[in-house]
Amino acid sequence: MAIPGRTVVPRATRPLSGVSPIAFRTIAEQIAGSIREAIAQGRIAPAARLLELSLAREMGTSRAPVREALSQLEREGLVVKEPNRGARVVELTEETVREVASLRGLLEGFAASLAAERLTTTEFKTLDAILSDMDRAAQRGEYARLVELDYQFHAFICRASGHRTLYETWTVISGKVRLYLSTTNLMYRDLKAVVRGHGEILAALRSRDKARANRVMQEHLGEMLNDFVAKVARTNRRGGPKPQSVTFQESRRARRLAVARLSRGESLQGRKRSQ
Repeated sequence: MAIPGRTVVPRATRPLSGVSPIAFRTIAEQIAGSIREAIAQGRIAPAARLLELSLAREMGTSRAPVREALSQLEREGLVVKEPNRGARVVELTEETVREVASLRGLLEGFAASLAAERLTTTEFKTLDAILSDMDRAAQRGEYARLVELDYQFHAFICRASGHRTLYETWTVISGKVRLYLSTTNLMYRDLKAVVRGHGEILAALRSRDKARANRVMQEHLGEMLNDFVAKVARTNRRGGPKPQSVTFQESRRARRLAVARLSRGESLQGRKRSQ
């Protein structure tokens, strides 16, 4: 048997020392991703219990990777584990909304100020395309699609800032950002208002004015928060027994409104689902 000759790796293709190849996602990571997406899109409601056995059966796996996935989501702040009761989806309270909104304001305002000077013509075309898709989704009442595009718009700006640590910090809270979007955007009776707000951000970025981009981004996020809190306050003034938090009730009511919008859209044309 001939001995294979020595394989010479060309200098340009030799692997860098200490760099590992990209690994496939583990089963636990895939399960966490599936649950994370379901929470963000409202298919799993706030405060819903997440039973390991039920999830394992539904996903065709053992309980061990499900348990690992839930621990990962707990670290991300999307799931809460309670002694002797298991795990449940975090309830997006007014306090949590305020915390997420204030942190987003700082991070994304700074990101917008940096991106205003760095965005290329090609990158602006990408943001234009996202905004156009948002407008179509709003006109058709495609709420889930609108939320996903909203997330993509903000994620793109954070990446375009060129500030790696900022973007890494933003991605850490990305799960809560998606949950935040799925609740606060529903407080708009006119979904086109969401699109207009993003158009103002894009115009500020095009101006290349760092201060303006920062201000418009923070104002946009602040308006969303104010609308949400005002809605909760109006509900509080109505009084009456509230076995569940006002925020949770408003979230469920708003989700029902979104479903009604989607149903009306389906009667006209097929609904595009965000994957």
